[in-house]
Amino acid sequence: MKILWFPLLQFDIAKLHITTWREMCRELEDNLGCTVRIAIAGKPINNIFNRPHISIFTIRKKFLRISTFWIFGYIKFIYHYLRFRPGVVILDIFSFWFSMPWFFFPGRKALFIVDNRTPHYAGLGLRDKIMEFYTKLCFWYTRFFLGGMTVISEFYKQEVCKNFKFKPSRVGIWSSGVDLDKFVCEKYRDLSRPDFLKDKFVIIQHGKMSEDRGIIETVKAMAYVKAQDICMVFLGEPAAGSKLKERLLNLIESLNLAKRVYMLPPVAHVEIPKYISFADCAVMAYPNIEYWNNNNPIKLLEYLAMGKLVICTDMWTFRDVMSDKKCAYYIKDNSPKSIAGAIEYCYRNRAFLGQWGRDGIEVVSKRFTWRKQAENLVNFIKHLQKDRIGERL
Repeated sequence: MKILWFPLLQFDIAKLHITTWREMCRELEDNLGCTVRIAIAGKPINNIFNRPHISIFTIRKKFLRISTFWIFGYIKFIYHYLRFRPGVVILDIFSFWFSMPWFFFPGRKALFIVDNRTPHYAGLGLRDKIMEFYTKLCFWYTRFFLGGMTVISEFYKQEVCKNFKFKPSRVGIWSSGVDLDKFVCEKYRDLSRPDFLKDKFVIIQHGKMSEDRGIIETVKAMAYVKAQDICMVFLGEPAAGSKLKERLLNLIESLNLAKRVYMLPPVAHVEIPKYISFADCAVMAYPNIEYWNNNNPIKLLEYLAMGKLVICTDMWTFRDVMSDKKCAYYIKDNSPKSIAGAIEYCYRNRAFLGQWGRDGIEVVSKRFTWRKQAENLVNFIKHLQKDRIGERL
């Protein structure tokens, strides 16, 4: 199966998200017999995508990023579509129109799919209104002219089918995954913690930092936690231009938490298992909003693969993964007092956390490896191809 993949990926601002496409390409090519050509804009950074790719030139300025991606990306798309002759083309909400005019040709061989991981709007402000209109245009076009769509979760599939009248058979699901050869707790069992974490009960949250991830509430929660040997580690940074880091540092200082809350800079993805291994448990006190229920965060699966119990809000996206397993401790909301109560519960039961965390390893082994996600994508493509052949007969 030859796949031509044109998402709007950019090396400089999608460093965390590129992991998904790197791992999917690896599984599709190395283990499922596919040949994949994927486009990524900009210059590679620190070998974060260590596979061949189609390079797209973009100007890294506001409003010019998308316009230059559309211009140079479409030129590259035409070239590779004609030379590579793919059986499947995967686009996204920003490149869906690259399918023009190719899908009009009678007897065309390529199957066009739009992969829309999660919504690009939350109903707030002018930008969200524009993105909502643009999304509706993309979905309408996909429903009437292209083969189908893939999304990240069952919850989002239900939303798409309900709101945009898609047939369920034309919406596939491949979610986030984890590499169990890299995220394996046994490799780090004898690794010593850094001095500032020794003899402490450590909670971790890593990845992209933003106000809609419960980070501020978690810092405030630490002020309610009585045991002084409990500490919180944030590994990552806010988006460029955000004032969140300054706000967090001021909050940590005002609450006198400098020796209990640590903000560490981001590290290469290969280093993340080591930092997770330092922790006793993880926290994802996300707000219970539609955006997160439509999602499937990779960091959740990484914590589970490393055998860590996860403190999280009682919402669909976490229930879908962990159900009632002991690897999850659900809180009714993400208020500081609720988070603090969960932290203290885990601290009191710290002798059992390793045993409870084994449930998480089982969960990801069965449902959330990258191999499983690649198989889900390939099976959906084969289903659409079979249906298209049936329509022609």
